[in-house]
Amino acid sequence: MRQSFSCAVLMSSLVLVACGSSDQSGGEAAQGGAPSNAAGAPASGAGGQLASAGSAGAATPQGGALGSSDVGGGGSGALGGDAGSSASAGSAGQGGAGGAASGGAAGSSGDLDPKQPPGKNFDLTHFTLQLPLANGDSVQQVSNLATYTSDYFYTGTDGAMTFWCPVTGAHTENTHYPRSELREVADGGDWAITGTHKLTASFKMLQNPPSKGTIIGQIHGNATGGTSEIVKLEWTRQNTIVASVEDNDDGTTQIDKTLGSYTFGSQLSYTLELKNSVLTVSVTDSKGTKTVSNPYTAASWTKDKYYFKLGDYVQLDTGTSKDGGRVAFYSFAVEHGK
Repeated sequence: MRQSFSCAVLMSSLVLVACGSSDQSGGEAAQGGAPSNAAGAPASGAGGQLASAGSAGAATPQGGALGSSDVGGGGSGALGGDAGSSASAGSAGQGGAGGAASGGAAGSSGDLDPKQPPGKNFDLTHFTLQLPLANGDSVQQVSNLATYTSDYFYTGTDGAMTFWCPVTGAHTENTHYPRSELREVADGGDWAITGTHKLTASFKMLQNPPSKGTIIGQIHGNATGGTSEIVKLEWTRQNTIVASVEDNDDGTTQIDKTLGSYTFGSQLSYTLELKNSVLTVSVTDSKGTKTVSNPYTAASWTKDKYYFKLGDYVQLDTGTSKDGGRVAFYSFAVEHGK
């Protein structure tokens, strides 16, 4: 039997988890230049790296200590959630009547506190954090995000949940590029392509690698061989946002769909939604919303399970430790329904 939890808003068969948001503008790093500390980030590369996952007293990138309970070896975070508190509108497990949100950011407008770690401003119960730090043949992952903060994941001066990833960082075994990125860990496991699945996020792009872009949101599967990334939403070097989607009939073929040009450092929102096996991707700014779509009706797509990712996945692996991507998120929410 699946469990259901208290959530912020009930909309027909979907449960929406409310998100933190802010209209304030924080410090921005110069595009292509050295990371700025105005957004509340410690100087990149300062101090030691995290020790192997799960080791007591592992050093943080700032040089401080991190308890053994804060570093995961790739395991999933705690699932489920409690009813809302002053810092959270409550998390939700997947399932329940009509389907439920499988975790998302929590809070309300103006609730982002720059003095708190991201996990106090946002409900990260149903996510793990992948870091650009080596752990054997893979990368280190943090599964307890309630109080975690580092050079790679911190709260900006405006309260934004901010990701930093240098191009020199470690990467997973099956990829070429490093990332500082949240990975959804849904209650009951990853989800099928059928039903309704939606990720909405509000963000600012603060820094891009010198010659490439940064992926800020994904729908990913578990298959290997180039057929597991239904969509990768990328802020390109040309300041366009491109949805790279896989072809319905040939999962090894990628189709790039441009959603327009945008101002670097401006606050935008995006939505990735799979509904009845049709993907819809939209980006919204002050001028309006642009949308693209792609079907996933071929039988092959039903064989895999999927999950959302969001954060900072740079598309370059050469340069200095000051080169990389920096992305600030002001809200996000995940919905799952039948």
